[in-house]
Amino acid sequence: MRNILIMALIMYSSNIFSAHHEETNLSDNNHMLLSTYEIAPGQNPADLEKELASLQIQQEEDGYNDCGLYRHWYGGQRAFYAYCFFKDFEQLDAIHKTAEASEDRMEITQNYSSHTDHILDVQKLNMGKAPKNNVWMSWKFGPYLTLTEKQERAEMLFDAFNRAFGGCDLYFHSWGPELAHYISCGFENFADFGKKHVAINKILEEELSSADLDLLEHADDLLTLVQD
Repeated sequence: MRNILIMALIMYSSNIFSAHHEETNLSDNNHMLLSTYEIAPGQNPADLEKELASLQIQQEEDGYNDCGLYRHWYGGQRAFYAYCFFKDFEQLDAIHKTAEASEDRMEITQNYSSHTDHILDVQKLNMGKAPKNNVWMSWKFGPYLTLTEKQERAEMLFDAFNRAFGGCDLYFHSWGPELAHYISCGFENFADFGKKHVAINKILEEELSSADLDLLEHADDLLTLVQD
């Protein structure tokens, strides 16, 4: 019964956000594969960085639209964040067939501590290109809210950050370990970040300090670009 309920929620959210995709004209980047690779104790981050940068180049050769790599700067997890965009699951299927035909995956050595994959629905892409430095935020809302209500609160927050940072991206869970919204915003350096820090806090204080956001969990990670 629990599995049936989960599948019903997934189908419901897909219907909501497929309509949203049509409104935002996201072209060929409707989905993003976000992979995190935690740096193992004693691991040389530079060695792992080279390995993952090479992997992202291979991912593009396998058929993803655009891939890139970020490195942890400040935040909760000392990890690398890899991303690849794709249009639909037919393209993803073709990518996997190409990859499986060109390599023996059983011979790959795991040089990282842990690994997670998220497939995210791309809702808004306002940055245009991967920023030099990235604020990657995750937002989870109260489980008593409907998916529509969670979306409304995510867009309220997104509007605030989008104005403060001069352009951000918005994503929503499709498949993976957590049901959350994600906001990604760029900054040039910490002097620039300081200005945007003041701007977002001013908006939050003046517009959202008394808003009923129903936040359950939130996390920020500051990342720096390795390869786009």
